[in-house]
Amino acid sequence: MNKMMKIGRGAAAICLAITTLLAGVLTAPITAYAGEVAHIEKSKPGDLMPYDAPNPIPESFNVPTQVFGYGGEYFVLDAYNQQILHSKNVYNAPESWNVMGNKLYRPHALATDGILYVAVDTDNDRVVTYGKNEKGFQVVETFEGVGIRPHYVTYDQTTGFFYVWSSMTGVMYLYQRVPNTLQLQLVKAVPVADLYGAYTRSFTIDGNYIYFPSMGKNAIYVVDKKTFKLLAVYPVAQELGGMVQVLHIQNYYYLVTSSDAAGDQKKQAFVRSASLAGFVPGGYEDASALMGGLDGVPYYITQLEDGRYYTPVIMGYYTLPYICRFEIVNDTFTNVKQMKYK
Repeated sequence: MNKMMKIGRGAAAICLAITTLLAGVLTAPITAYAGEVAHIEKSKPGDLMPYDAPNPIPESFNVPTQVFGYGGEYFVLDAYNQQILHSKNVYNAPESWNVMGNKLYRPHALATDGILYVAVDTDNDRVVTYGKNEKGFQVVETFEGVGIRPHYVTYDQTTGFFYVWSSMTGVMYLYQRVPNTLQLQLVKAVPVADLYGAYTRSFTIDGNYIYFPSMGKNAIYVVDKKTFKLLAVYPVAQELGGMVQVLHIQNYYYLVTSSDAAGDQKKQAFVRSASLAGFVPGGYEDASALMGGLDGVPYYITQLEDGRYYTPVIMGYYTLPYICRFEIVNDTFTNVKQMKYK
Protein backbone atom coordinates (compact mmCIF):
# COMPACT_ATOMS: atom_id res chain seq x y z
CA MET A 1 0.00 0.00 0.00
CA ASN A 2 2.85 2.41 0.85
CA LYS A 3 4.53 1.81 -2.50
CA MET A 4 1.20 2.21 -4.29
CA MET A 5 0.52 5.50 -2.54
CA LYS A 6 4.03 6.79 -3.33
CA ILE A 7 3.52 6.02 -7.01
CA GLY A 8 0.12 7.72 -6.87
CA ARG A 9 1.54 10.85 -5.25
CA GLY A 10 4.35 10.98 -7.80
CA ALA A 11 1.95 10.70 -10.73
CA ALA A 12 -0.30 13.33 -9.18
CA ALA A 13 2.68 15.67 -8.79
CA ILE A 14 3.57 15.23 -12.48
CA CYS A 15 -0.05 15.89 -13.40
CA LEU A 16 -0.13 19.09 -11.34
CA ALA A 17 3.20 20.29 -12.73
CA ILE A 18 2.07 19.83 -16.33
CA THR A 19 -1.22 21.59 -15.64
CA THR A 20 0.64 24.55 -14.08
CA LEU A 21 3.04 24.71 -16.99
CA LEU A 22 0.26 24.66 -19.56
CA ALA A 23 -1.70 27.31 -17.69
CA GLY A 24 1.35 29.55 -17.81
CA VAL A 25 1.85 29.04 -21.53
CA LEU A 26 -1.75 29.75 -22.43
CA THR A 27 -3.28 33.21 -22.30
CA ALA A 28 -5.80 34.37 -19.69
CA PRO A 29 -6.40 32.80 -16.27
CA ILE A 30 -9.57 30.82 -15.76
CA THR A 31 -11.50 30.26 -12.57
CA ALA A 32 -14.36 27.90 -11.79
CA TYR A 33 -17.93 29.07 -12.23
CA ALA A 34 -19.06 31.83 -9.92
CA GLY A 35 -21.04 30.44 -7.02
CA GLU A 36 -19.21 27.11 -6.93
CA VAL A 37 -18.46 26.00 -3.37
CA ALA A 38 -15.45 23.80 -2.68
CA HIS A 39 -16.46 20.28 -1.69
CA ILE A 40 -14.73 19.79 1.64
CA GLU A 41 -14.76 16.02 2.25
CA LYS A 42 -13.02 14.03 -0.49
CA SER A 43 -12.57 10.33 -1.04
CA LYS A 44 -9.01 9.15 -0.50
CA PRO A 45 -6.87 6.10 -1.35
CA GLY A 46 -7.94 3.08 0.67
CA ASP A 47 -11.59 4.11 1.02
CA LEU A 48 -13.71 0.98 0.55
CA MET A 49 -17.35 0.77 -0.50
CA PRO A 50 -18.89 -2.69 0.05
CA TYR A 51 -20.73 -4.08 -2.95
CA ASP A 52 -24.04 -3.95 -1.13
CA ALA A 53 -23.67 -0.38 0.20
CA PRO A 54 -27.21 1.04 -0.15
CA ASN A 55 -28.02 4.27 -1.94
CA PRO A 56 -28.55 6.74 0.94
CA ILE A 57 -30.58 9.11 -1.25
CA PRO A 58 -33.85 7.40 -2.21
CA GLU A 59 -36.41 7.93 -4.94
CA SER A 60 -34.46 9.81 -7.62
CA PHE A 61 -31.17 10.36 -9.35
CA ASN A 62 -30.05 14.00 -9.23
CA VAL A 63 -28.67 15.22 -12.57
CA PRO A 64 -27.39 11.80 -13.71
CA THR A 65 -24.83 12.47 -16.44
CA GLN A 66 -23.82 9.02 -17.72
CA VAL A 67 -24.91 5.40 -17.77
CA PHE A 68 -21.83 3.19 -18.04
CA GLY A 69 -21.46 -0.58 -18.04
CA TYR A 70 -18.91 -3.35 -17.84
CA GLY A 71 -19.04 -7.08 -17.07
CA GLY A 72 -22.79 -7.15 -16.62
CA GLU A 73 -22.70 -4.28 -14.14
CA TYR A 74 -24.35 -0.90 -14.78
CA PHE A 75 -23.15 2.38 -13.33
CA VAL A 76 -24.86 5.75 -13.05
CA LEU A 77 -22.91 8.94 -12.47
CA ASP A 78 -25.36 10.47 -10.01
CA ALA A 79 -23.58 13.79 -10.30
CA TYR A 80 -25.49 16.17 -8.06
CA ASN A 81 -25.92 13.52 -5.39
CA GLN A 82 -22.09 13.43 -5.34
CA GLN A 83 -21.86 9.68 -5.96
CA ILE A 84 -21.48 6.84 -8.44
CA LEU A 85 -24.04 4.04 -8.25
CA HIS A 86 -23.99 0.47 -9.59
CA SER A 87 -26.55 -2.26 -10.20
CA LYS A 88 -26.88 -5.61 -11.96
CA ASN A 89 -30.25 -4.46 -13.26
CA VAL A 90 -30.50 -1.19 -15.18
CA TYR A 91 -34.29 -1.24 -14.73
CA ASN A 92 -34.03 -0.88 -10.96
CA ALA A 93 -35.39 2.31 -9.41
CA PRO A 94 -32.67 4.60 -7.96
CA GLU A 95 -33.21 3.50 -4.36
CA SER A 96 -32.38 -0.10 -5.34
CA TRP A 97 -28.93 0.77 -6.69
CA ASN A 98 -25.78 0.46 -4.57
CA VAL A 99 -22.98 2.97 -4.07
CA MET A 100 -19.68 2.42 -5.87
CA GLY A 101 -18.04 5.69 -4.80
CA ASN A 102 -18.89 8.80 -2.81
CA LYS A 103 -17.20 11.86 -1.30
CA LEU A 104 -17.06 13.23 -4.82
CA TYR A 105 -18.19 16.58 -6.18
CA ARG A 106 -20.37 16.27 -9.26
CA PRO A 107 -18.61 13.36 -10.98
CA HIS A 108 -19.58 13.23 -14.65
CA ALA A 109 -18.05 10.19 -16.37
CA LEU A 110 -16.46 6.79 -15.81
CA ALA A 111 -14.28 4.46 -17.90
CA THR A 112 -12.48 1.15 -17.45
CA ASP A 113 -9.86 -0.98 -19.15
CA GLY A 114 -11.50 -4.03 -17.57
CA ILE A 115 -9.30 -3.87 -14.48
CA LEU A 116 -9.13 -0.29 -13.24
CA TYR A 117 -12.07 2.13 -13.09
CA VAL A 118 -11.29 5.80 -13.72
CA ALA A 119 -13.76 8.54 -12.77
CA VAL A 120 -13.63 12.28 -13.35
CA ASP A 121 -14.44 14.07 -10.08
CA THR A 122 -15.47 17.14 -12.03
CA ASP A 123 -15.89 19.94 -9.50
CA ASN A 124 -13.00 18.72 -7.37
CA ASP A 125 -10.76 19.12 -10.46
CA ARG A 126 -9.40 15.62 -10.07
CA VAL A 127 -9.37 12.01 -11.21
CA VAL A 128 -10.22 9.12 -8.86
CA THR A 129 -9.39 5.48 -9.64
CA TYR A 130 -11.07 2.37 -8.23
CA GLY A 131 -10.19 -1.29 -8.07
CA LYS A 132 -12.41 -4.25 -7.20
CA ASN A 133 -11.55 -6.78 -4.50
CA GLU A 134 -13.42 -9.45 -2.55
CA LYS A 135 -15.05 -6.81 -0.35
CA GLY A 136 -16.08 -4.09 -2.79
CA PHE A 137 -14.89 -1.08 -4.76
CA GLN A 138 -11.80 0.55 -3.28
CA VAL A 139 -10.19 3.89 -4.09
CA VAL A 140 -6.67 3.26 -5.41
CA GLU A 141 -5.37 6.74 -6.26
CA THR A 142 -6.48 10.33 -6.62
CA PHE A 143 -4.93 12.84 -9.01
CA GLU A 144 -5.42 16.45 -8.01
CA GLY A 145 -5.31 19.54 -10.22
CA VAL A 146 -6.43 17.88 -13.45
CA GLY A 147 -7.16 21.15 -15.23
CA ILE A 148 -10.45 22.83 -14.37
CA ARG A 149 -13.64 20.78 -14.27
CA PRO A 150 -12.47 17.56 -15.97
CA HIS A 151 -15.72 16.52 -17.57
CA TYR A 152 -15.21 13.35 -19.58
CA VAL A 153 -13.06 10.23 -19.67
CA THR A 154 -12.87 7.28 -22.02
CA TYR A 155 -10.58 4.29 -22.46
CA ASP A 156 -9.16 3.75 -25.95
CA GLN A 157 -8.20 0.14 -26.60
CA THR A 158 -6.06 0.92 -29.66
CA THR A 159 -3.65 3.11 -27.67
CA GLY A 160 -4.16 1.69 -24.18
CA PHE A 161 -4.71 5.20 -22.84
CA PHE A 162 -7.37 6.70 -20.63
CA TYR A 163 -8.21 10.10 -22.14
CA VAL A 164 -9.33 12.71 -19.60
CA TRP A 165 -10.60 16.10 -20.76
CA SER A 166 -10.43 19.38 -18.82
CA SER A 167 -13.55 21.22 -19.97
CA MET A 168 -12.35 24.74 -19.14
CA THR A 169 -8.63 24.68 -19.97
CA GLY A 170 -8.82 22.65 -23.19
CA VAL A 171 -6.20 20.12 -22.12
CA MET A 172 -6.32 16.37 -22.76
CA TYR A 173 -4.59 14.21 -20.15
CA LEU A 174 -3.44 10.79 -21.34
CA TYR A 175 -3.03 8.21 -18.58
CA GLN A 176 -1.87 4.61 -18.81
CA ARG A 177 -2.16 1.81 -16.29
CA VAL A 178 1.21 0.42 -15.22
CA PRO A 179 1.23 -3.24 -16.45
CA ASN A 180 0.28 -5.83 -13.83
CA THR A 181 -0.67 -3.18 -11.28
CA LEU A 182 -3.59 -0.93 -10.38
CA GLN A 183 -1.42 2.18 -10.62
CA LEU A 184 -2.12 4.84 -13.21
CA GLN A 185 0.58 7.07 -14.67
CA LEU A 186 0.27 10.32 -16.58
CA VAL A 187 1.95 9.92 -19.96
CA LYS A 188 1.36 13.40 -21.34
CA ALA A 189 -0.98 16.36 -21.29
CA VAL A 190 -1.79 17.99 -24.62
CA PRO A 191 -3.48 21.39 -24.99
CA VAL A 192 -6.00 22.16 -27.71
CA ALA A 193 -5.19 25.86 -27.59
CA ASP A 194 -8.30 27.00 -29.48
CA LEU A 195 -10.49 25.52 -26.73
CA TYR A 196 -8.76 27.17 -23.78
CA GLY A 197 -11.47 28.92 -21.76
CA ALA A 198 -14.24 27.62 -24.03
CA TYR A 199 -16.57 25.32 -22.07
CA THR A 200 -16.42 21.96 -23.85
CA ARG A 201 -18.11 19.07 -22.05
CA SER A 202 -16.94 16.00 -23.93
CA PHE A 203 -15.00 14.53 -26.81
CA THR A 204 -15.45 11.54 -29.10
CA ILE A 205 -12.65 9.39 -30.53
CA ASP A 206 -13.60 8.31 -34.05
CA GLY A 207 -10.82 6.38 -35.77
CA ASN A 208 -7.96 8.81 -36.35
CA TYR A 209 -9.99 11.83 -35.24
CA ILE A 210 -11.24 13.39 -32.03
CA TYR A 211 -14.38 15.55 -32.08
CA PHE A 212 -14.96 18.31 -29.54
CA PRO A 213 -18.47 19.86 -29.42
CA SER A 214 -17.63 23.20 -27.84
CA MET A 215 -20.46 25.07 -26.17
CA GLY A 216 -18.06 27.94 -25.56
CA LYS A 217 -17.19 28.25 -29.24
CA ASN A 218 -20.58 27.28 -30.70
CA ALA A 219 -18.75 24.91 -33.04
CA ILE A 220 -17.46 21.36 -33.39
CA TYR A 221 -13.66 21.09 -33.47
CA VAL A 222 -11.87 18.17 -35.12
CA VAL A 223 -8.27 17.28 -34.23
CA ASP A 224 -5.88 14.56 -35.30
CA LYS A 225 -5.89 11.81 -32.65
CA LYS A 226 -2.11 11.28 -32.79
CA THR A 227 -0.81 14.85 -33.09
CA PHE A 228 -3.78 16.86 -31.76
CA LYS A 229 -3.33 19.17 -34.74
CA LEU A 230 -6.52 21.12 -35.51
CA LEU A 231 -8.04 19.81 -38.73
CA ALA A 232 -11.44 21.48 -39.05
CA VAL A 233 -14.02 23.67 -37.32
CA TYR A 234 -17.75 23.29 -38.02
CA PRO A 235 -20.09 26.08 -36.82
CA VAL A 236 -23.33 24.98 -35.16
CA ALA A 237 -26.75 26.64 -35.22
CA GLN A 238 -27.53 28.86 -32.22
CA GLU A 239 -30.47 26.65 -31.29
CA LEU A 240 -28.00 23.77 -30.82
CA GLY A 241 -25.41 25.83 -28.97
CA GLY A 242 -25.63 24.07 -25.57
CA MET A 243 -23.72 21.08 -26.89
CA VAL A 244 -23.00 18.08 -24.69
CA GLN A 245 -21.76 15.38 -27.06
CA VAL A 246 -21.35 14.41 -30.71
CA LEU A 247 -21.40 10.76 -31.83
CA HIS A 248 -20.74 9.06 -35.17
CA ILE A 249 -23.11 6.10 -35.48
CA GLN A 250 -23.39 4.26 -38.79
CA ASN A 251 -24.23 6.84 -41.50
CA TYR A 252 -25.05 9.79 -39.25
CA TYR A 253 -23.52 12.16 -36.76
CA TYR A 254 -25.67 12.66 -33.67
CA LEU A 255 -25.54 15.81 -31.55
CA VAL A 256 -26.81 15.98 -27.97
CA THR A 257 -27.56 19.40 -26.49
CA SER A 258 -28.88 20.42 -23.09
CA SER A 259 -30.01 23.87 -24.24
CA ASP A 260 -29.70 26.45 -26.96
CA ALA A 261 -26.77 28.87 -27.05
CA ALA A 262 -28.59 31.16 -24.59
CA GLY A 263 -28.94 28.36 -22.02
CA ASP A 264 -32.68 27.69 -22.35
CA GLN A 265 -32.98 24.03 -21.29
CA LYS A 266 -36.48 23.76 -22.69
CA LYS A 267 -34.75 23.94 -26.07
CA GLN A 268 -32.64 20.84 -25.52
CA ALA A 269 -32.19 18.69 -28.61
CA PHE A 270 -31.05 15.34 -29.91
CA VAL A 271 -30.48 15.72 -33.66
CA ARG A 272 -28.61 14.07 -36.48
CA SER A 273 -26.95 15.00 -39.77
CA ALA A 274 -25.16 13.14 -42.53
CA SER A 275 -22.07 15.31 -41.92
CA LEU A 276 -20.49 17.44 -39.21
CA ALA A 277 -21.10 20.43 -41.44
CA GLY A 278 -24.84 19.79 -41.31
CA PHE A 279 -25.65 21.13 -37.83
CA VAL A 280 -26.73 24.47 -39.24
CA PRO A 281 -30.29 25.72 -39.81
CA GLY A 282 -32.06 23.37 -42.20
CA GLY A 283 -29.24 20.83 -42.23
CA TYR A 284 -30.31 18.34 -39.58
CA GLU A 285 -33.29 16.27 -38.41
CA ASP A 286 -34.82 15.66 -35.00
CA ALA A 287 -33.48 12.31 -33.79
CA SER A 288 -35.53 12.39 -30.57
CA ALA A 289 -38.69 12.31 -32.66
CA LEU A 290 -37.41 9.11 -34.27
CA MET A 291 -37.25 7.46 -30.85
CA GLY A 292 -40.64 8.60 -29.61
CA GLY A 293 -39.47 11.85 -28.05
CA LEU A 294 -37.47 12.65 -24.93
CA ASP A 295 -39.34 14.18 -22.02
CA GLY A 296 -36.42 16.21 -20.70
CA VAL A 297 -32.72 16.93 -21.16
CA PRO A 298 -30.45 14.08 -22.35
CA TYR A 299 -26.78 13.95 -21.45
CA TYR A 300 -23.95 11.55 -22.40
CA ILE A 301 -24.94 8.65 -24.64
CA THR A 302 -22.90 5.46 -24.20
CA GLN A 303 -23.01 2.20 -26.14
CA LEU A 304 -22.67 -0.71 -23.72
CA GLU A 305 -21.64 -4.34 -24.13
CA ASP A 306 -25.12 -5.40 -25.26
CA GLY A 307 -24.81 -3.10 -28.29
CA ARG A 308 -27.56 -0.80 -27.04
CA TYR A 309 -27.23 2.90 -26.32
CA TYR A 310 -28.06 4.37 -22.93
CA THR A 311 -28.53 7.96 -21.88
CA PRO A 312 -29.72 9.50 -18.63
CA VAL A 313 -32.37 12.18 -19.03
CA ILE A 314 -31.11 14.56 -16.38
CA MET A 315 -34.36 16.40 -15.79
CA GLY A 316 -37.79 15.58 -17.10
CA TYR A 317 -40.37 18.27 -17.65
CA TYR A 318 -43.10 16.19 -16.07
CA THR A 319 -41.11 13.35 -14.53
CA LEU A 320 -38.07 12.78 -12.34
CA PRO A 321 -34.75 11.98 -14.08
CA TYR A 322 -34.73 8.62 -15.82
CA ILE A 323 -32.72 6.36 -18.15
CA CYS A 324 -33.48 5.89 -21.84
CA ARG A 325 -32.25 2.85 -23.76
CA PHE A 326 -32.39 2.31 -27.52
CA GLU A 327 -30.83 0.55 -30.49
CA ILE A 328 -29.91 1.91 -33.92
CA VAL A 329 -30.11 -0.62 -36.74
CA ASN A 330 -29.49 0.54 -40.30
CA ASP A 331 -29.91 4.14 -39.11
CA THR A 332 -33.32 3.27 -37.63
CA PHE A 333 -34.19 3.50 -33.93
CA THR A 334 -35.60 0.31 -32.44
CA ASN A 335 -36.38 -1.19 -29.01
CA VAL A 336 -36.70 2.19 -27.33
CA LYS A 337 -37.28 1.94 -23.59
CA GLN A 338 -37.76 4.89 -21.26
CA MET A 339 -37.23 3.77 -17.67
CA LYS A 340 -39.30 6.26 -15.72
CA TYR A 341 -39.51 5.58 -12.02
CA LYS A 342 -42.38 7.82 -10.94
